[in-house]
Amino acid sequence: MLTSSALFHLWKRQVFLRNRHDELSSLLGCSWLHTGIYMIGCADRVVYIGQSNQLSQRSIDSLGRVYHRVPDTWLPWSMAFAPCAYEDMDEYESAAIRAYAPEFNTSVPSLEKSLGRMPVIAGTAQVFADQASPSTAFFPKSVKCQIEEASKNSTPPWIKGKAVPPGDVSAEREQKFDLRDVNTSGQDIFDALSAQRRSEKRLTASTQRPARIKTYIEHKGVEIHIDEVTSSEAGERHLSFEWMAKSYGKVIGSGMEPDKATAATKAIANAEEHLAQPYRFKINLCDDGSVVTRDGEYLGTWEMDDNDHPSFTPDGEAEVLLFEVWIGLLCQKIADWHEAQDQAPT
Repeated sequence: MLTSSALFHLWKRQVFLRNRHDELSSLLGCSWLHTGIYMIGCADRVVYIGQSNQLSQRSIDSLGRVYHRVPDTWLPWSMAFAPCAYEDMDEYESAAIRAYAPEFNTSVPSLEKSLGRMPVIAGTAQVFADQASPSTAFFPKSVKCQIEEASKNSTPPWIKGKAVPPGDVSAEREQKFDLRDVNTSGQDIFDALSAQRRSEKRLTASTQRPARIKTYIEHKGVEIHIDEVTSSEAGERHLSFEWMAKSYGKVIGSGMEPDKATAATKAIANAEEHLAQPYRFKINLCDDGSVVTRDGEYLGTWEMDDNDHPSFTPDGEAEVLLFEVWIGLLCQKIADWHEAQDQAPT
């Protein structure tokens, strides 16, 4: 179950610049929302389907990636959840992707299992509070229409996404996989990447191997990218592994290693070091209500009103000084105010 504080920070990372609907907040707080399938609907279509053992968090992360790829983001959005056992997720997700052919699903976990059981939706919710009308993606009429269209589509996205142009050595493949237990030794990532490598060999057996194969995972909210890079010198092929860690879109560390296990270990160590820092941003809005600079200087307090709009009150003051609709804008205003205070004559 996602706490209100965790949901708040997860939501603000996505840069939707919109408030979430009460329906979605209530649904994400349900105790049964743990392991299973999630579906993202936009207007009258299901546009993405995924699986996770952390449904609340992964569904919002996926929504953040899909949202900015839709030309008209002001169309009505909705989400649906179908909880199930961990061992059944591949079958349910594969079957749903094959049935709906969502435009942003470019792969199927198992083609064999895609002819299996369909997930049973247990709850749906509108996504944004300012939606003029609810999304109809999960209405029976829309569902029937999309499934019928998908059955007639000879080249659905999950088939197109597997195509690698013959001879295109510059083609880049990127896949994301969900690790439940990542340890600091890097062995879990190494095992998963080894499986990824075997899969890549099967997919590219009849084609020329890409010069770079990109993979990434999430470790405690930090993106860890590990790219397999192939180069040729004097007629010999060389393999190296470039790693990079990103937090809130900012690169916090990178490097190059001769093997994946070492690259994974260094990437995780970099992420852990970053996460151990008490104040990682220019202006930090802490869970206890305090506002602190990167250097640890206490500036005052912040709070959210009933509409999830943040405000800032300087240390020693009783009245709110700065108010904004969005967290990012408030932090920028606080930073500007703090810099002006430092430059003011004493």
